[in-house]
Amino acid sequence: MLPRTVARVCVDSELPHLDRPFDYEVPEKLRASVAVGSRVRVRFSGRLLNGVVIALDDDSDFDGTLLPLHSCSAVPSYTPAAIAFAEQVARRYGGGLWDVLRLMAPPRVAGVEKRDWSTVEHDEQAFREAHATLASAAAQVSLPDDAVARGARIVWEAVPDPSRRHGLPVDALLAPAVAVASRGLSSLVILPDARAVAAAAEALERAGLSRWTARSGGHFAVLHADDGSSVRFGSYLAALQGHVRIVLGTRPVALQPVPALGLIVIWDDASPVYDDPHAPYPHARTLAAMRADEAGAGVLLASYAPSVEAMSLVAHGWAERAGVARNEVRVATPLVTVVDDARREAEGASGWHWMPASVWRRARGALERGPVGIMVPRAGYVRATACARCGAWAACPACEGPLRRDSATDPLRCAECGAEHPHWHCGECGSPATKQLRQGVERIAEQVTAMAPGVPVTLSAGAVGTVPDGRVSEGIVVATPGALPAVAGGYASIVIVGADVPAGGALGAELQALRWWLSVAALARPRGDGGEVLAVGELPPAVREALVGWSAGDSAWEAYVERADLMLPPYRRAIRLWGERPVLTLALSETVEGERLERHRDVAVVEAKGGVTLLVTRRAAQGVVDVLRRRQQEFSKVGDGELRMRVDAPLDPVS
Repeated sequence: MLPRTVARVCVDSELPHLDRPFDYEVPEKLRASVAVGSRVRVRFSGRLLNGVVIALDDDSDFDGTLLPLHSCSAVPSYTPAAIAFAEQVARRYGGGLWDVLRLMAPPRVAGVEKRDWSTVEHDEQAFREAHATLASAAAQVSLPDDAVARGARIVWEAVPDPSRRHGLPVDALLAPAVAVASRGLSSLVILPDARAVAAAAEALERAGLSRWTARSGGHFAVLHADDGSSVRFGSYLAALQGHVRIVLGTRPVALQPVPALGLIVIWDDASPVYDDPHAPYPHARTLAAMRADEAGAGVLLASYAPSVEAMSLVAHGWAERAGVARNEVRVATPLVTVVDDARREAEGASGWHWMPASVWRRARGALERGPVGIMVPRAGYVRATACARCGAWAACPACEGPLRRDSATDPLRCAECGAEHPHWHCGECGSPATKQLRQGVERIAEQVTAMAPGVPVTLSAGAVGTVPDGRVSEGIVVATPGALPAVAGGYASIVIVGADVPAGGALGAELQALRWWLSVAALARPRGDGGEVLAVGELPPAVREALVGWSAGDSAWEAYVERADLMLPPYRRAIRLWGERPVLTLALSETVEGERLERHRDVAVVEAKGGVTLLVTRRAAQGVVDVLRRRQQEFSKVGDGELRMRVDAPLDPVS
């Protein structure tokens, strides 16, 4: 009789008190298949649930009869190292192990598991030749390619792509990743969206590397939600098994298991897309730092506008700050001019049009040199209207929400309750006439077409379709942020309509606005080639100076210093708690190092909507999270109230 084998399984459950392994017996028919990291189906409380084997043993502490595993995947979806890292992430964020494992791996596809995953071959020469091709791009933009490839941790303040193919210096970003791959190590390249992923894949293919497919293999894998389930899961397994040495993709790549991790690259780490909306809400930048510490890998956080969190890594000595010399910045970037309220006032009535006459003349003149981009921060047609006679806001009679118009022929519709008002009259003066106050990208595109007869006008926005990079070669492109396509050689001129900082924004709103406008400006030609960016709007002085001087890194550093003085994140960590008042009271009465949380010297308790926010020193943060997690599990076990927690939570706009 074969000796007994016990599988310790993490089961699919949202209940905090069930966040622990459960023992199951491995039946004889599954012993050849079950391994640490295998996905299994198990009977739990009368239901068949998904689970992951996190350990194997020959004995169990359970006194009763163990239930057998119901089924098992053909190959493991996780490595032992990946499971250990998932446990670290779960602890740091005060979440469940299952939630992290769910974020780490895409849904399995049984047919993909059946292919032969045992043979791993690499074309070393191809990686060396690709690096030779890409290294010059890194040198052009002063990226410390060799230092990053050898394990340095760099926060790099980038300048636009010298080749002017894309809105990011993709060849330079990939150079250290390919260098690491040529030494037999793995690289993860994390990008914000499908457009950036496509640009990176195209750059690697230009350098002579091929994308991995199940049929032909390849040098790099691409992981993106837009791929089908089979392609996505196959690429995940190829990276896990070491069939590829470079992995490109969006936020989930931060958790991708790979052998011998050597480098993690993140472009635009300040983008909100890197903050996972699913429990336990990990951030890709934090995951990258944790993995780098564990593997001794290099990290490259590159962007036009570094985040305050990236600057905190520099302040703590974890990373180094790198940039481009000021004289080189001027050569590489377009001329940026801010057309503020004073300049519009000096221009007279025409200056207060959404497109001031002086700006339009310069944009029309630039059409002789190449394409012109017009960036509109609002989607849709007309986002808000007002009475044309007295100027009062057009509000819904039922709920007082703002009235908007979805197209030229559609009636006014409430943005809040959706009610249509085809016969609306002003509540102040009775006039039925309206004027458009907040015009969306579709309405602006209509007006541009009328203003520039005979000039091709292209509309690019999420609702109507995003135009791919390189598709446009002439005319005017009207787009929303993130949808303005790159054009070969760069735009001759870009006009930003309504350049401002959102009113009532959360902590860091000014830096986010700066990030938007610099990302747009990067698509223009350098000033030496006549490239210019005209930002129409009223900007705070600090944002204006950083935009004109292309010095967002300095702004991020100053913001970090200011927050450190005020003891705000990221100098301290924010832990948000929600629950009924008795639940919160009990949670805050927990003790850490002998002190109650509500009076702890390292904890500041701030009232927040629906709960409280704890601002905790980094020294005490993990101890506080551990205590709150245990309290959360106790509440869950007895069913006496619910305590919800989010670690590194964003602060309320009023904070």
